[in-house]
Amino acid sequence: MQTISSNFTVENPAPYAKEPFSPEKSRDILDVYNREGCVLIPDIFTADEVAAFKAAIDRVFENPRAKETNTFTGEYVAVRLFEWDNLFRDSLVREPIISLMEAIFGADCHLIANNVVRNRPGEAISIYHVDERLMYPLPEGIPRHDPRVTFPMHLVNVQIPLTDIKAEEYGPTQYVPESHFSGRAPNDLFDPVWEGRRGVSVFCKAGDIYFQHGQVWHRGAPNTSDSTRYLLQ
Repeated sequence: MQTISSNFTVENPAPYAKEPFSPEKSRDILDVYNREGCVLIPDIFTADEVAAFKAAIDRVFENPRAKETNTFTGEYVAVRLFEWDNLFRDSLVREPIISLMEAIFGADCHLIANNVVRNRPGEAISIYHVDERLMYPLPEGIPRHDPRVTFPMHLVNVQIPLTDIKAEEYGPTQYVPESHFSGRAPNDLFDPVWEGRRGVSVFCKAGDIYFQHGQVWHRGAPNTSDSTRYLLQ
C-alpha cells in the first residue's frame, strides 16, 4: 500500500503530566484533528500504566465469566472494560483526554464504548470503514464538504496503543487524510483513494494516544509480526 506523508502528530509539551493542555495547545490539537481526521499525541501514559492496562486486559481474556457476560465480540475484541477493573473506569476521565473530548463535544459528552483490540499475528479489522454509519452523505453532484465548516461531532475514537507500532508489520491503524470531508463511504475496502491520497499508517509508541474522526476512512492493517498488538479504545 502506498502511503502519502501526513502531518498529524502534535508535540506534547508536558509528557505524562496528567493535566489538561493549555487552551492554545488544545486548539492546535483540534485544528489538526479537524483538518486531517486524525491526530497523534505522544507520551501520555507511562510505562507502568501501560503494563497495568495490559495485565488487566489479559485477566479479562482469561476470566471464564467474560464469555457469559457477552464481553467479547469475536476472538480478539473485548468491550465494556470498565465493568471489569477500576483501572479502566478511572482512565475515562484521565487528563488530557477528557478535557480534549469536552472541547469537542461539550461538558455533557458520553462514553459509548470502552474496548480493547488484542489481535495476534494474522488478525485484524482490515477493511476500511467509517464508524457506525455515514453521517453526512453527499449526492454525486457535490464532490466534498467544505473544509471551512466543522462537522457537528457524534463520535470520536480515542486509541491508546499498549504495544509499540513502529512498522507496517505490527498492524498500525491506517486512515485516509481528509476523507471525512468526502461525504461518502470508502471507495475501496483495502486501498481507497480520496483526492489522490491513500492510507497513512499511524506509527506510535506504547503510551501515546491518537484519536480519529468517526467519518474518516480507516482500518487496522493486518498484523503480520510475531507479536500480539494491544489497542485500548
